[in-house]
Amino acid sequence: MATAANLGGLASRPLVAGAAAEWLPTPLITTQAIFTLAMAVCLALVLCTPETVDLELPAAEPPSRFVLRPGGRRTFGAAGALGAFAFAILGLISSLGASVLHGTLHTDSHLVIGLAAFLMFGSAAAAQLVLGRLPQPRVLTVGAVVFPVGLVLCAVALYHPALWLYLVAVSLSGAGSGLLFKGGVERAGSVAEPASRAGVLAVFFVVAYLGISLPSVLFSIALRHFAVQTAMIGFAAVLSCGAVVSVVVALRDRPPGPGALSAQSARPSWPHPCGACDTGCLGGAFLGTRCGCA
Repeated sequence: MATAANLGGLASRPLVAGAAAEWLPTPLITTQAIFTLAMAVCLALVLCTPETVDLELPAAEPPSRFVLRPGGRRTFGAAGALGAFAFAILGLISSLGASVLHGTLHTDSHLVIGLAAFLMFGSAAAAQLVLGRLPQPRVLTVGAVVFPVGLVLCAVALYHPALWLYLVAVSLSGAGSGLLFKGGVERAGSVAEPASRAGVLAVFFVVAYLGISLPSVLFSIALRHFAVQTAMIGFAAVLSCGAVVSVVVALRDRPPGPGALSAQSARPSWPHPCGACDTGCLGGAFLGTRCGCA
């Protein structure tokens, strides 16, 4: 349910905006009014939600923000790379997908433009819900196969313009992206010291957000010198190779067992179970997984 709430929300946004732009008057104002009302409802729900942290308990010494288990640096690096590569295609389709659809596939429908982003994010959420109970190695393996296939089909759909193929391609790449991201955040959490889980996952998300923004900027720069088809081939090749290599590294390194915990992580650092990993719980909620602190 948490996965559907997060990625499903990201999926519904472009579809609602596209439908409003296609059929409703003054689409810019109407779309903003719809989401302003939705945010007001969410704010009311947050204000009605009881606090989960007991602020009256004495605060112990804060733990270190970023501490990995012994031998966990390479695994965390691979996990961060998975997050960045997985988010790169999401950022590209969200930011430049409209230009690609309009200029290459000659589609002027705002609804279709919103539908492409909806299918991409929705497939990411659906893949996590359907395959989320599989063992982590299998989730990463499936993601490492589906993700490149979707990227290759994106390039093919631009070389031989076909809207239906493009929609299938973004759906597959979105599904692979969701699985890679899920595996990446779980691997990052597995090598974090329990008291530093929030800080480790916060760094993971920063790396992932760099992936959702920087490649899109580089892609737009590449379009000044190359055709969109050529740029997409290079983009697909880099992301596919990077994702596969990151999966291989992540699967090769086993997370340290309980016996490898340092003395620092053995002592309690916060009085409340969720106080030690509020950011970690956010990452777990994004993927529909347990935060691991309770």
